[in-house]
Amino acid sequence: MLAVQECRVECRFDGLTLAAQGKGVEVIAIRHAAVTPIRAAGCVTYSAPRVRLVRLGIVTRLWPLVLASCVIFQRPVEAPQGDETIVALLTGGLAHPMNDIARHPWFAIRKKGEQQWMVYEVGGGIAREADPFRSHNIYVGPMLHKVWRGEEAERAAACIERVGTEVKRDIDENYRLFPGPNSNTFGDVVLRRCKLSAALPATSIGKDWRGLIGVGISSERTGIQIETPLLGFKIGLKEGVELHVLGLSLGIDLWPPAIIVPLGPGRLGFDDR
Repeated sequence: MLAVQECRVECRFDGLTLAAQGKGVEVIAIRHAAVTPIRAAGCVTYSAPRVRLVRLGIVTRLWPLVLASCVIFQRPVEAPQGDETIVALLTGGLAHPMNDIARHPWFAIRKKGEQQWMVYEVGGGIAREADPFRSHNIYVGPMLHKVWRGEEAERAAACIERVGTEVKRDIDENYRLFPGPNSNTFGDVVLRRCKLSAALPATSIGKDWRGLIGVGISSERTGIQIETPLLGFKIGLKEGVELHVLGLSLGIDLWPPAIIVPLGPGRLGFDDR
């Protein structure tokens, strides 16, 4: 794959806008009635002769976009507005060349009437930041996965403040980059202990660490999960079906519909809830 700068491509397919972004992404310019390129900034673009189409309009040379994943209707990464208490779950990629295979989570909390955000994570400590949505430490390409507001956010903030410090201390003392527990384990454990319905992307490797063997409810709270360091799986009403092999996730998300892949934003399809 060619090394290029931060790249973003958008295409329109049957009225929907599909977007992919990241470093080292190759983009194919498609000449087809159903697929219209809108823009490709900072990308390596190939001309029409490099494109191969088969029957039923399947694009056979779109492997770079598939590997990079593609999210439809991706949630904008902007600090939520309002004077009420707000809690947000975000992830960011590691620096190149790890940006497409590893994402790191953090919780951002802004209490009612406050201006700054309190950030909870493993690896960066617990600190106040002005805007952890656009820029956060060493992480690139932030993605917003869930926002809680009002009374729900008040309960979430109180639980994260209470549980987050304890979970962070435990993971810091027993930290293992692979297979876990690590910073991604922190995000999943806090979600489950605080009963916050959300999920980390497939590229947050370590999120499914449950020890030598673990069985329980998924972080989205509509499914069950069985995990070992080698193999695991998750099945649920929202979660769909996921197979975990050495911490890598593959599967089908039922709602919103998407194919789960262990690269890029972690899904090929609609943005997460």
